[in-house]
Amino acid sequence: MDLVYVFRVLYERKFILIASAIIAAAAAYFFTRNEKKFYRSTAQLSTGYTINDDIQVGGKETSLYEADTKFNNDIITFTSPSVTTLLSYQLILHDLQSKHPFTELSEAQKKSPVYTGVNKDSAIQIFKDKLETMTLLTSYRPDEKKMIEFLKLYGYDYKFVQRSLSVYRLQRTDYIQIDYISQNPELSSFAVNTIFSEFIRYYKYVRSTKSNEAIDTLRSLMEKKRQELSIKTGTYINEAGVDPTIESTSKLEVIANLENMLADEKKRLTTLNANLEKVMRRINDLKPESNTSISTGDNMELLTLRKQRDDTYAEYVRTGSTNQALYQQYLDLKSKIQKAALQGSGGGIRLPTGTTRLDLMDQKADAEIDIQTSQKNISEIEKRIASLKGGVRSSASQSATAESLTKEVEQANKEYLEAKQKYNDAIDINSSSVNNFRQILFGQPALDPEPSKRKLIVGMAGIAALLTVTLVIIILTYLDSSIKTPRQFNKEVNLKLISTINFMNLQGYTMQDIITNKIHTRNKSHKADHNAFRASLRKLRFEIEQSNKQVFLFASTKKAQGKTTIIQALSFSLALSKKKILIIDTNFCNNDLTMQLQANPVLERTNVQNEPGAIMDELEKNATVSSDGYVYVIGSEGGDYTPEEILSQQNVLNYLDFLKTKFDYIFLEGPPLNDFSDSKELSQYVEGVIAVFSADISLAQIDKQSIDFFKSLGNKFYGAVLNKVELKSINTA
Repeated sequence: MDLVYVFRVLYERKFILIASAIIAAAAAYFFTRNEKKFYRSTAQLSTGYTINDDIQVGGKETSLYEADTKFNNDIITFTSPSVTTLLSYQLILHDLQSKHPFTELSEAQKKSPVYTGVNKDSAIQIFKDKLETMTLLTSYRPDEKKMIEFLKLYGYDYKFVQRSLSVYRLQRTDYIQIDYISQNPELSSFAVNTIFSEFIRYYKYVRSTKSNEAIDTLRSLMEKKRQELSIKTGTYINEAGVDPTIESTSKLEVIANLENMLADEKKRLTTLNANLEKVMRRINDLKPESNTSISTGDNMELLTLRKQRDDTYAEYVRTGSTNQALYQQYLDLKSKIQKAALQGSGGGIRLPTGTTRLDLMDQKADAEIDIQTSQKNISEIEKRIASLKGGVRSSASQSATAESLTKEVEQANKEYLEAKQKYNDAIDINSSSVNNFRQILFGQPALDPEPSKRKLIVGMAGIAALLTVTLVIIILTYLDSSIKTPRQFNKEVNLKLISTINFMNLQGYTMQDIITNKIHTRNKSHKADHNAFRASLRKLRFEIEQSNKQVFLFASTKKAQGKTTIIQALSFSLALSKKKILIIDTNFCNNDLTMQLQANPVLERTNVQNEPGAIMDELEKNATVSSDGYVYVIGSEGGDYTPEEILSQQNVLNYLDFLKTKFDYIFLEGPPLNDFSDSKELSQYVEGVIAVFSADISLAQIDKQSIDFFKSLGNKFYGAVLNKVELKSINTA
C-alpha cells in the first residue's frame, strides 16, 4: 500500500479525525467533571541489611543478591494478605470506635442489608480477635463472611487496600518507601504508620518461629557432633595407647644429630690420614741420628691425657651423644694434649730444618692414636644410628594408625566447636531480639491533594480517539480492493491503461454542450471538472486515432461503469475533428444509448440485402443522425436475449467491413461480462475491445474471471479506461 496514498486518504478525512478527537476529549471532560480528590501519605523505613544478624546454618556472609532477595521478601510481606488484612482490621476498628471515622457511609449504604445485618459490638469483638491472633477472615463461616462484606462496604477489604497501597525500595539505598492514597488525608497517614507497626509485629512473630526452629536444629546438630567426638576419642585411646608420634619424633632428631657428628668425624679421619702420610714421607727422607733426647715424663703425661680423652668420648657416645658436659670435657682434653705436645718440644715450634727423627716418630705415634680413636668413634656412631633407625621402623605401623585416628579426632573436634559456636550465636541473637527495621519518616496528612489527572485523561482520550480512527481508516484502506487510482488499478487489474477520466456531475447538462464547452458556470470546482473531463477525452481520442483500428467494442465487468457516457463523449469529441462515427447499441439488457440519444430501436428488425447500396439505404432510413451529420446511431429495443439469438443472418454487424469505408469509427456497447455473454459474442465482430472500469468499485472473484477474458483476447484487447476518478487522484502514479 502506497504511503502517499494513505496520507492522502487521511488528509481527505481530516475533518473526521479532528471531529473524533474533539468528541472524545469532550466526553472525557464531561465524565471527569466530578473527579474525586486523592491524598497521598508517605513513610520510609530503614532495613539495616548492611548488618548481618540472621541465624544462618551455613554461616556465610550476605551477598548483594541475597540483600535484593531480602528486600523483595519484605515488599511481598508488606503487600501480602497477612499484613494488609491487619491494616483493614485497624481501619474498620477505628471507624467503628471513633467519633470521627475516616469513611462516612451514605444513607443508602446504611440501609443496605450488609450494614443492617451486622451487630456493631459483635463486629468489633471479631475484628479485635482477628487482629490479636493475626488470622484472616474466612468465607466458609457465615459470621466471618458477613465481616468480609462489611469491610467491602467501607472500602477496607484486601483488594481495595492493596490497590491503594504501594511499597517499593528506593533504588541504591537501604530504605523502603510506603505510599497510601485515599480520599481522606487522615486515613492515608494512619494507614502508612499502622501498616509499618503491623508489619513489625507480624515479622517478629515469623522471625521468632523461624529462630526457634533454627536453634532446635543447631542444638541437635551440636549434640550429634559431640557424640561423634566422644566415639572417635575413645577409639583413639583404645587403639593407640601412648602416642608413638612423640617418641618417633625425638628419635629422628637424635639420628639427625648423630649423622651430623658422623660426617664431621669422617672428615677428621680423612685429615688425620693425610697428616700421617706426610709424617711418614718425612721420616723416610731423614737420615738416622745417633743422639736423641726424649723426656720420659712428658711422654707419660701425653699418654695419660690421650687415654682420658678417648675414654670421655667413648662415654659420650655410649650415653646417646646427648650429654653436652661430656662433649665439652672431650674438647678440653683435646686442647690440653695439643699444648702438652708443644711444651715437650722445648716450648716452641721448630722449623723443618731443625726437626729430629725422634720428633717425627712422636708425631707419627700421635697420628696413629688419633686415627684409631677416630675410627672407633665412627664405629660407635654408626651402631647408635642403626639402633635408633630400627626403633623408628618398628613403630611405623603403630604411628600410621595413630595418625589416622588423630586426624579423625581433630576433624570431629573442629566440627563440634563450629556447631557449638553457631548454637551460641543463635542463642545470643534470639535472646537479644534485635530488630533492624527503623521508621525514619512518619506519614503525615497531606495538605494538598494529588495533581488532577483530568487534563491528562482528556488529552489521552483525544489522542486515543484520533489514533483509533486513524488506524481504522488505514485498515479499511488496506482492505479496500477498489481501484480509485491508476496505481491501484495497475496493481489490482494489471491491464493496459490507455486513459483515465475524472468524475463529473452531468446532471443538468447535455454531453454535446460539455464537449463543445457551451457551459458557463461560476463554480470553480465544476469548471475544473469540465476542463479535466475534456482533456481526458482528448487523450482517449488520441489513443483511438493512433490505434489504426476503426471498430471498437466497449465492454465492462459490471453495469453502471460509464460505457454509455464514454461512447457519447468520445463520439462528439471525434465529431469536432470532422470524424464520421457510427454508434450501434448492442447492449440489449440496458439500451441507455438508444434512450439518451433518442435513436430508432431498429437493430433487431434490420435485414440488409446483400448489396452495398442497400446497407446505406437502411442506415439513411433508420439511423439517427446528430452532431451536424457526423454521428449516426442505430438503437435497439432491448430485451433478454443475445445478439446471436435475436439478430438475423443479414444484420448490420455482418457488414462492418463495408461500413468502415463509410465511417471513420464504429463503436459498439456490450453488456457487463459478469452477468451476460453478449460481449464475448460481439468481440468476434470488432477489431478492438476497450474495457471500462469505474474507480468506485471493488473487485470480486467474478471480476477477475472477466478480466482474464480481456487478457485472453490478445492483440484485439486494446486497453482499459478508468472512469469516475477523483480529480485529485488523476495524477497519482
